[in-house]
Amino acid sequence: MCQIFERINQAGKPLDIFDIVVAKTFRSENKTNNISGFYLRELFDRFKTTISSSQYANIDNWTLLQMLAVVVKLEFPEAGIQNITDMYLNKLKTEHIEAVWSNFKIAVAKTFDFFDNILHIKGGRLIPYRYFYLTITAYFYRNDQPDYSFLNKYFWYYSFHNADLLTNTTHLWEHIYFVNQQKANSTYSFNKFDIDKNSLRKSFYSYRGRLSRAILSLYANHKPQDWAKPHRDIVSDVYYLLTDKPNLHHIFPVNFIKQSGIASQIECDSLMNIAYLSQITNLKISDKNPLDYLKEYDEPGLEAVLRSHLIPTIILEWSRADALPENALTIFIEERVNLLLEALRLKLEGIEFNVFDMGNRTDNI
Repeated sequence: MCQIFERINQAGKPLDIFDIVVAKTFRSENKTNNISGFYLRELFDRFKTTISSSQYANIDNWTLLQMLAVVVKLEFPEAGIQNITDMYLNKLKTEHIEAVWSNFKIAVAKTFDFFDNILHIKGGRLIPYRYFYLTITAYFYRNDQPDYSFLNKYFWYYSFHNADLLTNTTHLWEHIYFVNQQKANSTYSFNKFDIDKNSLRKSFYSYRGRLSRAILSLYANHKPQDWAKPHRDIVSDVYYLLTDKPNLHHIFPVNFIKQSGIASQIECDSLMNIAYLSQITNLKISDKNPLDYLKEYDEPGLEAVLRSHLIPTIILEWSRADALPENALTIFIEERVNLLLEALRLKLEGIEFNVFDMGNRTDNI
């Protein structure tokens, strides 16, 4: 009956687990017996309306349902919600959802605010692991004194660690235990952080890739400024309707590289050769030699603008000298890798930071 109910209301579309949970938890209002109605779809829609100014209001119902299941498991260990798979989501009960709903909404809103206003990642497409939604919501749930220093370390540590450490539900529950331990006693420790320089050199844009999202998140986190309008944050305009082809700019333009032959395609497409720019600035630069287009923006403050993009200012020195080394892009990429690593090192202060280079040799910081 539940499935028929939801299928009718979905105009014959195949049911997903959210539709089924909505139907199974539905309760009609009975004023005579003082029983309130319950309709989960309406609760989700109303909540999204309260955060409509955020890009995270577009979060899908399945992810939001999994976040809810995590909170129910924490609050009601005996409820039988042992995981976030469909089999366990199907066990969610109306009374448990009602009991956690108020605190759940607060936790989710804090999670989105953390991504949006603390990390400056203003859209869900750049979150490196979707399980971050679940683990960070678990951390904020009934937590009046969150430690944002801890959360920052947690986010960047797992986003960039050379090993994929948040890819399955076993990892998920380990993470939830870890963040809740910190919440309970305010103490925590991270294992050694490992990162491969070569993975950064050879990173390329992929809207599904964990490292790709992490790098672009780090660029966004530094609140990059528009080259043409240095006092304007560019991230708010660039990609937040991000698709397979976001408005990202090659610092050394593709056609310029092809015509000059100064680098390989791998170096050309590396995320170390990518920056956020407004569409207007991007179109104006087009395929110009970086020595030439940088002259157009070389006003006081440009060095600070480049630093906001984690772009090495050596490229500006080349422009001012009107001389581009033969291996300019290789040098530039190495400089930018080092800037990115330094930015990460600062974010992970106090954690043993190990850099190795599968394309070269081992270094320790």
